Formats: sequence, C-alpha cells, structure tokens
Amino acid sequence: MKVYFLAALVTLSLLAVGHGEAIKRSHSVTWGARQFRDTHLERIIINEKSRFMRVVTRDYTFKQQKFYRKITQIVITDQNKDGKGGYAHLKEGGPGTTFAHIHFKSQRNNGLSFIVDIYGL
Repeated sequence: MKVYFLAALVTLSLLAVGHGEAIKRSHSVTWGARQFRDTHLERIIINEKSRFMRVVTRDYTFKQQKFYRKITQIVITDQNKDGKGGYAHLKEGGPGTTFAHIHFKSQRNNGLSFIVDIYGL
C-alpha cells in the first residue's frame, strides 16, 4: 500500500512540474483604461537585436506635434511569448497627460520586440 501511494505521489509531482514548465509568461503591460470616443494616437514597433551576454535597453518618447490630446491608455504587447522578452517601465507622463516616456529593458542575452499602442481623447 505504501509503495502505491509513493508511486502515485511521484507521478503527480512529475506531472505538476511538467505542467508548470509549459506555462510561459508574457511581459505585456497596460496602463490606463479606454474611454468612449477614444482615438488611436500612435502605434510603433520596438525591435532591438540581442547582444552576447548583454542587456539591451531602449527609450521611447511619445510627443504630440499639433493637437495635444490627453492619453487615456497605453498598451504594450510583448512579442516574445516564451517568457524571454523584456520589460517596459513608464518613466514619465502616461494616462492623464499629453506625453509618455517609456523605458524598455531586455533580459540578458535576449532582444526586445514590443508593439506600443497609445490611445487618447
């Protein structure tokens, strides 16, 4: 009886570990919320190649030229769905302002691939 219980316990633990490795995390992030009558202000694709044993960084600043519209939502989609993508941090501005400064940082030995969508009124 103890042998069967031990075998079942080992089998369940191996299945749990295998299932945990199958779950990969994306580093997508959303700031703010869409509102009625929002417009799509800008879409940009951020790509940086990987460098051997280095961390890749890039800054992006959204500035409006003619019509200053208030940003309501910023959606950043990580294209690396395997959990090896980078991270995005909002340094300045963002929802409620007319500008945004976003800092992107990769994991060591990996590159960046993000889609940035900015919505506003």
